[in-house]
This record gives sequence, structure tokens and C-alpha cells, in this order.
Amino acid sequence: MARQFATKLEAFHAEYSPLKRDEIAADTRHLLLQHMPKGAKLRLADVFELFELMR
Repeated sequence: MARQFATKLEAFHAEYSPLKRDEIAADTRHLLLQHMPKGAKLRLADVFELFELMR
């Protein structure tokens, strides 16, 4: 899971198209939610913030 996240993080920062960046963030959100406790909330904006913090 960590490798998948790292791959998506690199792809996100390499992409210039806002539409593709949104798609990568949505895929990553889905990946992260699978590994979070049931009922946990994770907004797409949270994923964008996480990506920017990990730049």
C-alpha cells in the first residue's frame, strides 16, 4: 500500500493537467479509505493537502 501511495504521489506531482491530478487524488483517496477504520472520513481536499505537504 505504501508503494502504491508513493507511486501516486509521484504521478500527481509530475502531472500538469488538473483533470488528471483530480483523478489521481480520487484514486489515492479510495486506496487510503480501504486501510482506514470503518466510518472514517477523508475528503478529497485532505488528499490534496497531504500531497502538497509531502512535496
